[in-house]
Amino acid sequence: MRHLLLVALLLVFANGCAAFRESVPGKLPVYSARSAEGEFLAGAAAVDITPDHDLYMGGFDTMRESEGVHDPLYARALVLRRGELELVLVSVDLVGLMRPEVQAMQQAITDIDPRHIVVASTHNHHSPDTMGLWGVPALKSGSDPAYMKQVHAGVLAAIAEARSNARPAELGAAKIAFDPRGFIKNSSRPENVDPEIVVLHARAAGGGPTIATLVELGCHPEAVKRKNKKITADFPGYTVAALERELGGVGIYVSGALGALVSPDRKGIAPEHKDGWLAAERVGQRLAAEALTAVRSIARYDAAPALEAWHSLVYLDNENWRYDLLRFTGVVNRKMYGSGYLESEVNLWKVGGLSIATVPGEISPDLGLRIKRAVNSSPTMIIGLANDELGYLVPPWDYDLAYYDYERTLCVGQDAGWCVVMRLEDLALLSHYSLK
Repeated sequence: MRHLLLVALLLVFANGCAAFRESVPGKLPVYSARSAEGEFLAGAAAVDITPDHDLYMGGFDTMRESEGVHDPLYARALVLRRGELELVLVSVDLVGLMRPEVQAMQQAITDIDPRHIVVASTHNHHSPDTMGLWGVPALKSGSDPAYMKQVHAGVLAAIAEARSNARPAELGAAKIAFDPRGFIKNSSRPENVDPEIVVLHARAAGGGPTIATLVELGCHPEAVKRKNKKITADFPGYTVAALERELGGVGIYVSGALGALVSPDRKGIAPEHKDGWLAAERVGQRLAAEALTAVRSIARYDAAPALEAWHSLVYLDNENWRYDLLRFTGVVNRKMYGSGYLESEVNLWKVGGLSIATVPGEISPDLGLRIKRAVNSSPTMIIGLANDELGYLVPPWDYDLAYYDYERTLCVGQDAGWCVVMRLEDLALLSHYSLK
């Protein structure tokens, strides 16, 4: 009883501080930039960010300490430049990075507008705890300061190397439909998956060697089972390795609409393997094979793609008392606005014929498909956990249903997902009707 009373007092105190917080802005300006002039350049790089010591792992159970490394983790960067506009995408083999951590990385690069930089996590459940949530529950952060410095340095190094490698290039994009059976599954709602794999292939101008292959799938990287204590990139590691063997260049994986709750179908793809390693390999190889089919279907490459970047902040009402408790105990260090709003962001990029929408968490497939319909471009790539990780983003009309009991514990609030969708719809409309 005393513990419950203490928690209640802490939450009352935390909410009582609202009077001293900065208010939510009355208007949310939209930023945009476009370039269709000058030579088009692309560069890519991969920098190792594998920890050199054991630490708490992110995802699954709390206080799960690593015991060595199975395969390395990377920060993988892609830089696209046309004239004065430079877009930077970095994918990290991590469980997630919250907005303040990403902002520190963006601000360290003084000659690129931070609104042109996206750092996305694959949501790998066998990486170090980079959010602080998997230490001693609600009392002690599981994040290791020395490792966070290593991640920060690795992201910046990957961007710097990709920029230095940038050369005249051409782009092709494609999507491919796949049968999820025996591959990936939604444990809450079997029919609720995004049945598309989207790829972007960058190669040197004139049909030269591959610079980078970017591939997106909406699926949790958790083929390896929860009791594992070896650091691993899970199935995305196998995917990018296979793409690099076949095509050269740098393979880059990003997670799409994986929320609520899409994961590998272990029993369907590797029923005889108990710990998940074979499942990770087979899922990774299957995804690579699908991505290669998509790349080989590209009929036309664009040596002069127009680049567009649309950006907007979003303010999401925090309705989850767990988040208040984590903030109060210092496990999470994040600014709140007004009566309890979290600041985050969405982005819409247009890269030649490909549209890329970024979301700040784990969006459900049905909401992801709504974004694709609003963008009204083929192909459209969803990049989740981009510049933030706010947990599950689920439809408000399904929020109270029984199959979202677990997701509600890791969700900012019932309207968060819909706010993200509506803001991206706004950006899509503005980009469609803006003067070119």
